[in-house]
Amino acid sequence: MNMKRFTKIIAPVLAIMIGVSSCDKLPTTTTPTPTPTPTTPTAPTPVTPSVSGTYWGVMVALKMKFNYNVPQLGTPVSLDSDMGIATFYDGAGSSNLVDAGAVSLNSNSLTKQTNNSYSLTATTGMTPSTLNLSSGVQWSVGGGSSTPAINYTHTGSFPDYSGTVDTIIKKSEGLEVLLGSKISGADSVYVVIVTSSQTLIKRVGGNPAPAKATFTAAELSGLPTVTDNSAYLEIVPFKFAENTTGGKKYVYIKETAVLAAVDIN
Repeated sequence: MNMKRFTKIIAPVLAIMIGVSSCDKLPTTTTPTPTPTPTTPTAPTPVTPSVSGTYWGVMVALKMKFNYNVPQLGTPVSLDSDMGIATFYDGAGSSNLVDAGAVSLNSNSLTKQTNNSYSLTATTGMTPSTLNLSSGVQWSVGGGSSTPAINYTHTGSFPDYSGTVDTIIKKSEGLEVLLGSKISGADSVYVVIVTSSQTLIKRVGGNPAPAKATFTAAELSGLPTVTDNSAYLEIVPFKFAENTTGGKKYVYIKETAVLAAVDIN
């Protein structure tokens, strides 16, 4: 599913002109080499739960919190985004996507992709900059040949993770991700490691969440070594709701994806 990529983060670069003079030389001016403009690492599309069952469609409201390091700034940077993702099918349990008419989340219109999936990303500097998911989740679907018109409010609190995501994974030591009371409002939790060639996923319960999720050294041993912050660690709490409209069952998901760009050694 294609998602909009993050735009570059522009950091002001201060060019300092230095005058050097002496009694027998004319003043000279030098310009330091400009500091490179830091860019946002390309965040992966957050993992969304796979849905088993005979559903006619899935609608996902997603909050993403992406943390990464910018050496030029000397400080971690965090970007928050809201996402809406929706898919509709020509039958219960089918994989054939269909046009469902206009689809919106909190009155924000999702874009229909060429494969008939729908998506919208909102973040600072974009229009819209937010989908207002913290204020509620209201889905509206115009309807199509096999999809009825839908108006559904997904009630209840949004799932969240209040912990800190590690930025270095040491394969020989394994990895423990603290969960427990740091998870709230979730039915289940994914803990995911993403590299250019591999993805490792642990799924645990969220109500209540276990004290921690663990990847053993043996499980991590096959991961590539990463030294440029191009791998990712994700903690993804989510919750489901089901509703029947026009005799057809749809599933609704609230999800928070907390991601960090990481090195693996």
